[in-house]
Amino acid sequence: MSRLLPAFCAMLIASFGAWSDAMAQTKPAPAVIRVTYIPIANYTPLLVARDKGYFGEENLSVTWSPVAQGAVSVEAVFGGSAEVGGSAVFETMVARGNGFDLMFLAAGVHTRSEPPDNNGVLVRTDDTIRVPADLAGKKISAGLLNSINYVHMVEWLRKKGVDHSKIEFLEIPFPQMADALFQKRLDAVWNVEPFVTFMTKSGKARVLAYPFIDNIPGMDVANYMAKESWIKANTDVARRFRRAIDRATVFLAGAPKEERDDWIAKFTGMKLDVVKEVTLPVFSTEFNVPSLQANLDLAVRHKIDEVIRREVDDL
Repeated sequence: MSRLLPAFCAMLIASFGAWSDAMAQTKPAPAVIRVTYIPIANYTPLLVARDKGYFGEENLSVTWSPVAQGAVSVEAVFGGSAEVGGSAVFETMVARGNGFDLMFLAAGVHTRSEPPDNNGVLVRTDDTIRVPADLAGKKISAGLLNSINYVHMVEWLRKKGVDHSKIEFLEIPFPQMADALFQKRLDAVWNVEPFVTFMTKSGKARVLAYPFIDNIPGMDVANYMAKESWIKANTDVARRFRRAIDRATVFLAGAPKEERDDWIAKFTGMKLDVVKEVTLPVFSTEFNVPSLQANLDLAVRHKIDEVIRREVDDL
């Protein structure tokens, strides 16, 4: 599976490179694109592209619906209920490598290279858990099993000398992790912003570690993906969507903090004073290809490709 990346990226480049820049002489009705996304800051470019008119300038009518996890976006796009999905790059690559007709459409965000990151493993403030070894025998949620967070959690534990088989992993959606931790139904959670800030500001939780930074600093974490067959059948529409999203991403990356915070507050529904405290990911229009290869290597090391292949066979 680790050998799939060169062909995967080459196909991405070839698909977009082959698209003509010629515009139709007669403007058709706006192309409709349905997007599924995780309601976190990573996908704020959707709102920017709509409200600043980038989608309109590309003659696109784009709507979006929230989902709890990136894997749900994969299912929605593969099943045809959405043309574009926002998910972790890990889910897109592993699904592609195991038979799903999916490929990258546009880049999203990178994790940070140095702490603090915009996601992390948290424990209760008054808990005795201080080092990775203290997690042995505990109950933890890193989101969905076999997701990017789960795989990186397992890898982080391996590097710290902790046997992950001694830990009970439970699937808890990000918004519900705080209650599960505070009610002592879990001993640790790997959560994302804005929930990390909510939890730490409450005084009831503290960050134990930032596994992404420990494993692959500055890696790609989120992307927009679509079915390869849809991209080939709608190359101009797909190109226009990517151009609008890239334009919005560049805008957010270069915007003053106060303006960027305003956009993120509007998109996520967070209060502005909370957004000001949140650690944001790095918005980028470029894929960090070495980090993609490193994630594929992790999938192979932890045999996630075999797990996904069984799931594909069951469809």
